[in-house]
Amino acid sequence: NGWQFRCQVSNGNNGTIAFSEEKLSPSIFVYIFPELQLKNELKGGAQLDYTSLTLSSGGTYLGCCSSLPDHTITVWNWESAEPICTQPHAGQDVISLVFNPLNWLQLCALGNKSLTVWNIEKSASFYKLETYSHTVSDKMPYFDLEMPPSAISGLKGDMAESIVVLSPRLTPSAICWTPTSMLYVGCVEGFLLLVDPESRSHFSPLFHVSQESAVHCLQIKTTQINITQTWQLEGPVTTVTYSPDYETLLFLSNTVSSYMDLHVVTSLACCPIAQYAAVGTASGNVLVIDLNGAGHPRLVHRVHLYHTPVDHLV
Repeated sequence: NGWQFRCQVSNGNNGTIAFSEEKLSPSIFVYIFPELQLKNELKGGAQLDYTSLTLSSGGTYLGCCSSLPDHTITVWNWESAEPICTQPHAGQDVISLVFNPLNWLQLCALGNKSLTVWNIEKSASFYKLETYSHTVSDKMPYFDLEMPPSAISGLKGDMAESIVVLSPRLTPSAICWTPTSMLYVGCVEGFLLLVDPESRSHFSPLFHVSQESAVHCLQIKTTQINITQTWQLEGPVTTVTYSPDYETLLFLSNTVSSYMDLHVVTSLACCPIAQYAAVGTASGNVLVIDLNGAGHPRLVHRVHLYHTPVDHLV
């Protein structure tokens, strides 16, 4: 019907798909897969746009964050289409929301410069969002050689004392809940951190990627890291996804070549019953890739859907 969508999220545990419209006063639509049956339309959560959606692993709950002007985090019961709690001005830079898979009453909000864990406090039928650990944009650790300002500047005397050097901080870029309700935090600078949400400033550096265009498979036990496998790739990886049986990894860069054509990749989805992947492109194409040959993906089909980018595939 020509709709354009801004955010999309799916939950394979209960076959739920949710997406938001790209228009003024957008709605969020919740569907059940594979029937593609509309369960509910959630209205009134944003004036202009949504920046992130998340579905709880258990129950019928959806979290969302709106953009300008309110930057509101809202938790919905999508089955009844009712918001159970909201927090205005809580997500000014939020790019990702993730429910704790083991506890839907805990929600992590990832921003460009911040990491905030929210608790959903419950009393009878009353719910309220409370900050469980403080926003840590000013507490992200600094891992580098510490040098006094005078040594860096090369100056001496009173002039050297007036120099202020701001230490660079790590920039969080990806989050993942652990089975013990802690958080793995990936950083733009190549660090992997373990964060304890119950502590306001407990960051444990686990790993640092020093090689470019390399992918490491890590076995993690508490804070002990064992690299079980390393793949050296031809270029930087922008997307990594497991096959539904968790036996195959698919790495994707922001460009993919098929014969003599070059496509800018915008979305990716794996087939749940066969070794195939669907790749959406900026030119409106969907490429079907055969993954049966390990290390040698093969284009088997291509279809042009529309003149706009294919942003979401499920």
